[in-house]
Amino acid sequence: MSEQKRLLVLGGSPFQVPLIEKAKELGLYVITCDYLPDNPGHALADEYYDASTTDKEAVLEVAKRCRADAITSFCSDPAVPTVAYVAEVLGLPGPSLLSVELLTEKDKFRGLMRRVGLNVPICYTVKAGELPSSIESTQNYIVKPVDSSGSKGITKSSGETAPLKQAVDYALQFSRAGRCIIEEFIDGKQVHGDAFVKDGKLIYYYLGDHYFFTGTNSFIPISTRWPANISEKAMHSVVEQTEKLVQAAGYLQGPVNIEARIGNDDKAYIIEIGPRNGGNFVPIIQQRLSGFDFTKSVIDLALGKQEIPTSFTVFAAGAHYVLHAEKEGKFSGVIVGDLLEKCLFFKKLFKDKGDEVKAYTGSNQTIGVLLFDFGGSEFSDMATCEIFDLINVTADYYG
Repeated sequence: MSEQKRLLVLGGSPFQVPLIEKAKELGLYVITCDYLPDNPGHALADEYYDASTTDKEAVLEVAKRCRADAITSFCSDPAVPTVAYVAEVLGLPGPSLLSVELLTEKDKFRGLMRRVGLNVPICYTVKAGELPSSIESTQNYIVKPVDSSGSKGITKSSGETAPLKQAVDYALQFSRAGRCIIEEFIDGKQVHGDAFVKDGKLIYYYLGDHYFFTGTNSFIPISTRWPANISEKAMHSVVEQTEKLVQAAGYLQGPVNIEARIGNDDKAYIIEIGPRNGGNFVPIIQQRLSGFDFTKSVIDLALGKQEIPTSFTVFAAGAHYVLHAEKEGKFSGVIVGDLLEKCLFFKKLFKDKGDEVKAYTGSNQTIGVLLFDFGGSEFSDMATCEIFDLINVTADYYG
């Protein structure tokens, strides 16, 4: 009987739980680590170590100590460079550190896009106390930390000096590297979803329409609804540009989370390509809608297996929705309309009744996540149009 393989998983949050459960189901010995010992994934693991997933040297020592045969994460941007670093040092299967840095650090990513010759919005990289002199005051911009996750630190701003400086100062609060980007805001539809790369090609992708909460001027995603309502030309452009970018970065195997904006005349702009799965249980709903098993595929890749399934079921319609508050208060509950309730197959709340909630400015203030499967029914068109009206977060708001 062969010795049980030992998989080190970075993170034990609810978003990593599906991967941990799958690893246990596959008979692996699972070790988890992060700096939050109460995270639910650790209770499912065989071992737990208290080490930040962004501390490369600390995680390297954990991997040596627990004799890891493989290392991975799931739905976590900050953990990916650490996975790559440890895999490189120990000679384990995994992406190169350079490839994930090119994709995860937003200023490096924009530089890569320019070198490849793709559609690139006007973009500036700044540090504290800096503002570009060529900024147009009448132009709208998105300001983002180069290395933050969960949409934290993002603001939509005009190019006027005062609001732009405020947006930069806010973004830098969330940047470990002390840098942010000021990027031209592209008008148009945004699409989003997960894909899987094998040998530099997308063997799987399913993108949906992306919707945002703008009440705090933070422009934070709150819902994706599959399938995307864009032209075949625009979709082809997104796929083609994604493949060029992962090939140029050297990220040739693994999951990617894609965000793209479709401008005038179906011109597609890649906004982000994260070398990991999307948060908010995106891979779980995509498996439900298409049959592609991201959890097993990510584990197989970490173990060095090359065979990734490439046949999928019919792509069904569905949505994920991030529960959030518009202002501060105390959480009361969630009401889902009767028509939508019958399509709800997954509900995860991070707040209990009476817990404090804050105006939504990032994923750290998420109240919960709902996943819906609309199937192929006529109901799907109506539901994707009216979903915002059919979900209500109830709270005793202050003021």
